Amino acid sequence: MARTSVRLKKTWALLRERGVVPGLKHAARHWLEDRMRVNADVFGDLSFVYGDLVPPALTSQNHAGLTITWIIPQFALGSGGHHNIFSAIVDLETAGHRNQIYLVGGSDAEARLSTEIARRYYAPITCEIQLFREQVADSDALVATSWETAYRVRSLGNTCRKFYFVQDLEYQFYSEGSLRELAAQTYRWGFYGITGGDWIAAELMKNFNMPCSSFRFWYDTQLYRPIPESQTDRKRILFYARPRTARRGFDLGLLALGLVAKEVPDTEFILPGMTPRDAELPFRATFPGVLAVQRLPALYSSVTASLVLSHTNLSLLPVELMACGCPVVSNRGPNVEWLLSDQNCLLADPTPECLAEKLIRLLKDDDLRNKYSQAGLRFAASIDRKQEIAKIERAFRIGLGQGDQRRGLGWPV
Repeated sequence: MARTSVRLKKTWALLRERGVVPGLKHAARHWLEDRMRVNADVFGDLSFVYGDLVPPALTSQNHAGLTITWIIPQFALGSGGHHNIFSAIVDLETAGHRNQIYLVGGSDAEARLSTEIARRYYAPITCEIQLFREQVADSDALVATSWETAYRVRSLGNTCRKFYFVQDLEYQFYSEGSLRELAAQTYRWGFYGITGGDWIAAELMKNFNMPCSSFRFWYDTQLYRPIPESQTDRKRILFYARPRTARRGFDLGLLALGLVAKEVPDTEFILPGMTPRDAELPFRATFPGVLAVQRLPALYSSVTASLVLSHTNLSLLPVELMACGCPVVSNRGPNVEWLLSDQNCLLADPTPECLAEKLIRLLKDDDLRNKYSQAGLRFAASIDRKQEIAKIERAFRIGLGQGDQRRGLGWPV
């Protein structure tokens, strides 16, 4: 319901800003592109890639609080990447840094609505989100947060240093072709990378010679915790199922669950992120939809085990599940194992059989399930948000030449 409400508000904002017919055409075109992956307006939608690389023209004399300008893409409720951006901004504000946020695309009404959504659903930012109009105020640090926003940052010079807040290797979202090449180019422009995890930092350094500092994902310790009254003896598996996001392993996950259902037929499968219309399933499943974050700890506490797949960078979800005492099964790979390990979860080769075998073990072995529940809780408790924010703050200093350069070339600061 929350996501539907936000979409309706954004559509209404478009209608007020552009008029009924242009507003509906804009909304319909983006719905088509989202559903069919069809680019209906190449010269309109991709004209931002034209332009030259403009070097930073300012010199930072600021060794106290920095002015940090963030260029962000549009977002929908539930965007984990924006959650990390907004929560980092709040902590950086608390540390004495001034933040400015510019939204790419949309209208003034959408920018105002985005400020409201960010404060209500993500983090209590104090700055207003402004609409990006090809110019921004001067800053010590100018930050791209996606490959599309990196093209905007490329063309601006009124800053001391350009940064790239990289939470995934976005060029890997696309098959070989135009968008993949356009996204990959953004890593070659000399921005200083601040990356979600060591894997991205190492990949960017190796493949693009891009200097980086990394941080680990953090979570809301006040929200994500075990809810004893939600625990049950029923066999329940949660799978983060996103059919339109290939990197989250939708098909592979369903194939694994099919094997689990045959071996343990009384298992109930909980599938947030999809609807009954997305796939025909040979097992009993519940589709909770997009839940308010306040309801997630109870859901996570109520399941026996969870399956979370990542074929590019890991998401924040495994840590949130662990913090609620839920054992996690995930796929092996350096994109996952920079954070997860055999000590805090069950890792398996990315095949239906291997993933299903781990889930079945957790369903049948109470001692094993308790072992990984406790291991996950200990691991989640070891993550210190303040420490991770301090890494981000230090990365800005390193990029500006105010820190130890040797500590920021592809490895955690």
